Amino acid sequence: MTYWALVVLVLAFAGATFNIIKGTPMELVLHDIVMFLISLGMLIRIRYMTKKGDKEKLEKQLSE
Repeated sequence: MTYWALVVLVLAFAGATFNIIKGTPMELVLHDIVMFLISLGMLIRIRYMTKKGDKEKLEKQLSE
């Protein structure tokens, strides 16, 4: 899941950059920016949940 979100993040960034350089209408650039922000949010949430899971594993090991 992390790798797919990272791929989408890179593609959205590249698309937005290409569209800005090319001079396309702002509506097309906004789609790439929205996709970029969504994938960035997914990566942040994945990282947060991974850290939370690691903490829970450590707490479970300490209680045993």
